[in-house]
Amino acid sequence: MGQMDGKVAIVTGSGRGIGKEIALRLVRDGAKVVINDIDDAPAKETVAEIEKMGGKAVMCNGDVAKPDFGDRIVKTAVDAFGGCHVVVNNAGYTWDSVIQKMSDEQWYAILDVHLTAPFRILRAFQQHFKEAVEKERAAGKRIVRKVVNISSTSGVNGNAGQSNYSAGKAGIVGLTKTLAKEFGRYDVTVNAVAFGYIQTR
Repeated sequence: MGQMDGKVAIVTGSGRGIGKEIALRLVRDGAKVVINDIDDAPAKETVAEIEKMGGKAVMCNGDVAKPDFGDRIVKTAVDAFGGCHVVVNNAGYTWDSVIQKMSDEQWYAILDVHLTAPFRILRAFQQHFKEAVEKERAAGKRIVRKVVNISSTSGVNGNAGQSNYSAGKAGIVGLTKTLAKEFGRYDVTVNAVAFGYIQTR
């Protein structure tokens, strides 16, 4: 019996790199996982690898920054596995430039992926778990849910040439602290992890 048996997890950006390793670990611990990548091929490979391990996974591919994505990925988890217990907001990339050379497009693209996308996903997650928790409590059950937002040392300390990325990753820390207070009464913990440099490809 794994500590994640019976749990369903969403991991964005999980076709490769950090997200893939998070997803694989969750599967090893017993979770069913929704895999996401902006490209189909790596997501399909990750799902195949999970199934070869004897685990269960489905894909919800596409750009996390699209306005409807949050609703879509939570619906995928509920439709495929009956619910959602864990959300890992991991998807992201960098588009670096010193501020005098940074375009509005660069600024907003990075904020959309690193801050707006997690906001939309967690808004959709809240709409799901609020109803689920009410039913669980009525039945005398207590199920703890988890949110893990991936931040960065750039969001904590700043980093030259990354004003967009640093702002987005700092913002996710603020979002994490706020939602920890909002979600706590539903037995949902919300935490952030700030990585330094990690070679992923």
